Amino acid sequence: MSKLRIQLLSYKYLLAAVLLMTLLLSACSNSNSNAPAATAGNGGDSSSELKKVRLVEGWYAKGEDGGYFGALQQNYYKDNGIDMTIQPGGPEVSGLQLVAAGKADFGISYADEILKAREQGIPVVGILAGLQYTPQVLMYHKEANVTDFSDLNGKTVYVTPAIPYWEYIKSQYKLTDVKEMKYNGQLVNFINDPNSLNQGYVTNEPYVLSQQGVDVGYLKIADSGYANYANVLFTTEDYLKKHPDIVKAVVQASQKGWSYYLDNYKSVNPLIKTYNPDMTLEAMNYEAEHEKDFILNEETKTNGIGYMTKERWDTLQKQMLQVGGLAKEQDVSKAFTGEFIAKP
Repeated sequence: MSKLRIQLLSYKYLLAAVLLMTLLLSACSNSNSNAPAATAGNGGDSSSELKKVRLVEGWYAKGEDGGYFGALQQNYYKDNGIDMTIQPGGPEVSGLQLVAAGKADFGISYADEILKAREQGIPVVGILAGLQYTPQVLMYHKEANVTDFSDLNGKTVYVTPAIPYWEYIKSQYKLTDVKEMKYNGQLVNFINDPNSLNQGYVTNEPYVLSQQGVDVGYLKIADSGYANYANVLFTTEDYLKKHPDIVKAVVQASQKGWSYYLDNYKSVNPLIKTYNPDMTLEAMNYEAEHEKDFILNEETKTNGIGYMTKERWDTLQKQMLQVGGLAKEQDVSKAFTGEFIAKP
């Protein structure tokens, strides 16, 4: 066989080998393109596939936000494709402003504050009520003769001026003889005046005062009839419109987080403490124990944690209009949505 023929045959075999390799690579490529992409919670571990989300709290990290930390600790957000960052709030941090400005994606507030914000042109939307009723209370010294809100006439009350629930209580219970004093965040005036009451949270101040040897009773704001939802997770209308998949993922992961926190708060609270070192685990455990009834009741057992109704929002708006908390009636159906709440 001539040298030229040998070279031609070698070249022919080389071309065949190249063609075969190309076909094999193409087949592998097509096979991979049909395979599902790895995602968080589905065996994937690439953080680049997670959607980055920021949630700003309404105040310092605490047990009242325990469900969100539970979801973070148990990777429920990651399981839903979310890379969640929780940012504590504080006196100088306005979650409503940060979310409205796009510097955070979600915030935590009260239903009445959401209605007030919308009236001011801030288009925020409630998407989950962590607490079905506000844990706010008016505390009194245990020996004081207080059994109902109508007993406040003739007494001093330390309270935030013009706060809607207080304006509603004054109107509803005809409190015309109350000495109203501005609450400055310190309890010393209340402690020193046995004829006074002081605003607080059933989950917090009674415990703090008990550590100082002050025995208190309290009237729950929820028992006054004020229809407020508390610890309401919210976002903006624009974010909701552009990212309904993310909103759904965050809401349902948060629901799971609350469900977990209810029974496992002692394992989650150490994580919360890393965000708020000044708060003791004992105080956080007290919070968790005293907020359970605000989270899980017959309504949420049936409809899902975080459930809200238009009737409650309507009632709340009427109460705020009654006492000047709102200037004009709004379409409350735009102030909240329950479409992402998962039933049990």
